[in-house]
Amino acid sequence: MLLIFATVSVWRAYRMASRRATELSSYAMVEATELERLAAQLNEHGFALSDTAAELFPKLETLSMFLGQPLVAATIPWLIRRALGRPYRRR
Repeated sequence: MLLIFATVSVWRAYRMASRRATELSSYAMVEATELERLAAQLNEHGFALSDTAAELFPKLETLSMFLGQPLVAATIPWLIRRALGRPYRRR
């Protein structure tokens, strides 16, 4: 009787492990396909991205140098409030 019970338990555990291995394999295949698609898309558009970065980064560097000044950084919230028409409220 114990042998039959052990055999049934082992068989059920084997089926569960096999089913989970199949699910994991299909999940890994889907993820690999998605990664392959993303890699192909990056390879396809990589040149356009490098051109955009070459044009955009110098402009961002100039802007960050301007915004890095203490007086400019302190004035920006005030300008935003004035542009939106909201007066400064004291707490």
